[in-house]
Amino acid sequence: NFTLYRNLSQSFFEIIRSYSSILEVASIDECYVDFSDYFSKHPSNPVLLAKQIQNEVYEQLKLKCSIGISPNKFMAKMASDMKKPMGITVLNRHNYKELMWPLDISDMFGVGKKTAPRLKEVGILTIGDVANYDNYNKLTQIIGKNALLLYRKANGIDTSKVNYQKGELKSVGHSTTLQFDTADVVVLNDTLKELTMKVSKRAKDKNLISNSIGITLKYSRFETVSRQTLINDYTNEYETIISTVKYLFDNNFDGRPVRLLGVSLNNTINQTKYLKQMNLFEDIKHKSSNNHIEDFIKNVNHKSNYKLMTAAQLLNKKE
Repeated sequence: NFTLYRNLSQSFFEIIRSYSSILEVASIDECYVDFSDYFSKHPSNPVLLAKQIQNEVYEQLKLKCSIGISPNKFMAKMASDMKKPMGITVLNRHNYKELMWPLDISDMFGVGKKTAPRLKEVGILTIGDVANYDNYNKLTQIIGKNALLLYRKANGIDTSKVNYQKGELKSVGHSTTLQFDTADVVVLNDTLKELTMKVSKRAKDKNLISNSIGITLKYSRFETVSRQTLINDYTNEYETIISTVKYLFDNNFDGRPVRLLGVSLNNTINQTKYLKQMNLFEDIKHKSSNNHIEDFIKNVNHKSNYKLMTAAQLLNKKE
């Protein structure tokens, strides 16, 4: 179920981002993270931090993950594949020869399924053989101009940076596994409100907006229903999102006990890049009035000890 997979993926990346914003998404379930700034502010043992992240991911999402700790991206990738599904491997300049060099050439990240047999034909059987300069000419014959790059990586050298711009969110989602399977509409609606608040806050924190809103319902029999719909305007406001979420829920909940709920904003864009096209039939006065109310509330709260809020915000706070 790709929608559920994507929602869990975004929730996973959000957990990792709470530790470091220097994150590069490598695939839907894999990322590189630079923790240099984190450790400069929070002196800690990297293995203990990795265990903390693993536990948080498992407690919140019920997902197991393997973590590689290394001074560069290549060795981090190699380390993360060494112990699965809940392993932590430290691969550094002191132990990479012992741990990495004996591995089969097909296990080396960057060597494809078609390339590995060709390398074996010329006697390059392990990663250690790639690291051996005596084999460099053979490597060049097979790999070509990328031979030097592969040779350096086999020797633990990789200067590529963590490209955090590649990790820009395309959707913002949050899901939760309920403590007990339930068909109680009150409990399910309260959970949807809580999830929507988190999604709205995350989107605002990242300055992201969307016109595509989705929900996920996972029933106790492991049947998953994912639905999404487009709305007229881009938003990250709680009120707009929750009204759509409730609409989707009311039209798709079939009364059976639910195990997991999810809410997501899909195909998000940065608010600064949004160019709104004027609609000749839009009630501009009404929208302008709403904006004035929001501005007025923010202004009063900023200048005084009062705490003004809308009726909907007050209801949510009481609940």
